[in-house]
Amino acid sequence: MNVEKSQRAFVGVTLTTVLGISFVILVYAALLGSVPGGNVVVGGLSFNVYYSLNNVETPSSWSATLNVDNTTIPWYAKMNTTTGGYAGEVTIEWKLEKTIDGGGTWNKEGSSDNRTFTLNGAAQQIYDTTDGTYTGNRDWRLTATTSATYRVRVTITSTT
Repeated sequence: MNVEKSQRAFVGVTLTTVLGISFVILVYAALLGSVPGGNVVVGGLSFNVYYSLNNVETPSSWSATLNVDNTTIPWYAKMNTTTGGYAGEVTIEWKLEKTIDGGGTWNKEGSSDNRTFTLNGAAQQIYDTTDGTYTGNRDWRLTATTSATYRVRVTITSTT
């Protein structure tokens, strides 16, 4: 009887040891094999946000930064996509942000606009309107009501 218990104990200890060693080898092998590759962008989108004091389609009246003399002057934003980008239906969120510390921290100011829009993969100029055209583009001075540093953050997400 003692021999049987000893044999069972030996088999149990041996199996536990073999399983433990196998687990360590598998974990060790997994750790040795975990090397990330570079990023792969599939159907990505490249775009920039531009500002203007006059809401016109003329490209020369838009720039990446803007100085506005006071809070009574209208100012506008648009985004330009580049050729070869994403094609399909997206949601575009237009959100005004205000810095509280010179540009390190940005907080949302006022309400956001969420627009559904279809990108065609070509270069496009898109404005904060229901149809993406410049007529009726949002006047951000109505939200930026105090003297401060602001920016418009545009976030685009696929709807599919």
